[in-house]
Amino acid sequence: MTCVAQFWNDESGSATVEWVVMTAASVAMGLAVMSYVSEGVENLSNDVRSALSGFEIMTSFDQWDDFRAQQAAAAAAVASEDAESQ
Repeated sequence: MTCVAQFWNDESGSATVEWVVMTAASVAMGLAVMSYVSEGVENLSNDVRSALSGFEIMTSFDQWDDFRAQQAAAAAAVASEDAESQ
């Protein structure tokens, strides 16, 4: 009987049990937060994907001059539309 009483009163493993409980609570909290914000994060990532889908990545410097010419033409068109509207 003394072995059972000694085992029952021994507190050497209680820190481990506390860490396991705290870790499980942290994991549960993380899962709860993830389930709460996952839809918003998915919507935001879809918005970013659609915003970035129209961009073209230039792979050489030869394309840079054409790009600058297109941008200058687009800026001139916007400026002319603004001048006509005033």
